[in-house]
Amino acid sequence: MPVCPRLSIALAVALAFGAVQARAEEPRFGLQLHANVPTGDLKTAVDNKPGAGLGAHVTFDLGAGHVIRPRLDAVFYPEGTVNGFKTKANDLSLGADYLYFPAGKPDGLYLTAGLGLHRWRVDTTIPAIGSFPATSASQTSTRFGYSAGLGYTFNATLGAELRYVGSSYANQTAWDPKANAIQIGMTFRF
Repeated sequence: MPVCPRLSIALAVALAFGAVQARAEEPRFGLQLHANVPTGDLKTAVDNKPGAGLGAHVTFDLGAGHVIRPRLDAVFYPEGTVNGFKTKANDLSLGADYLYFPAGKPDGLYLTAGLGLHRWRVDTTIPAIGSFPATSASQTSTRFGYSAGLGYTFNATLGAELRYVGSSYANQTAWDPKANAIQIGMTFRF
């Protein structure tokens, strides 16, 4: 099955699950803006340059401090240069997070864990070596990922979040590079 239909199906299932379960509060739409500090193989590939991200989400309050949040995120890493190789990467992900508010209502401190499907695109430019001309290659891959972190809602509209996002992206060899990041962001709900 092509990737786009898989992403559409996953989003529809996540939204349907949340809609059936929503009891305590009407669904609320929101946006998130975040900075992504790469770790692992991604850190090396983009020369430790942080990425910028944005996304959209819907929150479904299930009551008693339990919230489901389907989300769509896009992250862009600027071009980094390592040993003459230039690499830039971007990630489009679709997933769902579970948020737990110890206070029993969607306010204040919360813990979060999530699963998602990540669509990576990595562009690499290889410098000319001797009589071999410079070349470039672009790769795309789709991999499952996970996230875990904590956040704080300041009021009904504004919040902050710190998450660790784990994923990987394939390259043209058998090696499966890690594309992990620490994500620091702000959430806005309407």
